[in-house]
Amino acid sequence: MASGSDTLSDMTVLVLGATGFMGPHVVRAVGARGLAAVSVSRRGGGPGGVALDRRDVSRLKALVRERRVTRVIDLLALTIADTEPLWSALDGEVERWVMASSCDVYRNYEGLQRKASPPPIDGLLDEDSPLRVTRYPYRSDPRRSVDAEDAWMDDYDKIPLEQALLARPDLGGMVLRLPMVFGPGDRQRRFQWLLRPMLERRRMLRVDPSWATWRTTYGFVADIADALATAATAPHQPARESVFNLGSGEIPDHQGWIDRFARVLDWRGQTIGERAAADSPIAALDLRYALQVDSRRFRTVHGWSEPTSLDDALRSTVADEAARD
Repeated sequence: MASGSDTLSDMTVLVLGATGFMGPHVVRAVGARGLAAVSVSRRGGGPGGVALDRRDVSRLKALVRERRVTRVIDLLALTIADTEPLWSALDGEVERWVMASSCDVYRNYEGLQRKASPPPIDGLLDEDSPLRVTRYPYRSDPRRSVDAEDAWMDDYDKIPLEQALLARPDLGGMVLRLPMVFGPGDRQRRFQWLLRPMLERRRMLRVDPSWATWRTTYGFVADIADALATAATAPHQPARESVFNLGSGEIPDHQGWIDRFARVLDWRGQTIGERAAADSPIAALDLRYALQVDSRRFRTVHGWSEPTSLDDALRSTVADEAARD
């Protein structure tokens, strides 16, 4: 086991996946604590970034030893095949491995995606809520070609990854289940559906009534990055808690998000209920299943709250969407 680092000055944080949507925010959050992050990605972008494929286990182990890495934030643990070899090589080399997981582990998610029909769980999902029974939520039939860019999606599942990490106590594994993350650089453009009509000053915003009343937990990217950095750099890992939900403490329905963005943009149009087309992504979901998660455990254990005001988060999201095509 790596020797304990009780002070920030003793810590070096490795960020895996440092150039994606969240990576630069995580690197900045680590830096804000007075630490230098070792940024690793396949392309090696960013100041001091190291170009390294996570599957090159021997090089990664050498980097950990060379830079005296004590903590790891892994934003790209997607499949067992690409991640477990890393854990085997670095077991005992680092003190804490913070893995970005997802709220798609919960049972309501398989209902939402129509993979199964369990009884919907109403209210907040905490860390002990039932998980999915089905596995590999994005696996296609037939499976994708091995040469396809998205072939990894056939083997993606955070549940076995969580279980495998927590079964290695010497890695000091900590699992953070992320919500729907939004903000500048969001490749999924989670609020495009409401921002485009507002930015174009349309008088009407047409929204499926079930989508307007559906609730899920969102989190602003800089806030989620700060929470990841908090988990990685906390001097001591909590004795019992190793799994945490992240996300906003307020969970409005989508009509509530419409109202919030309308206030920031001074949009005075009207929301019109209109059922989504049969071939739309919304129609493919079973919106009886909400994804509201309870993030109080992380806030309590780590004394954490969002560093970004809601208005600032909304304004930066609006500016980002406005700058896109």
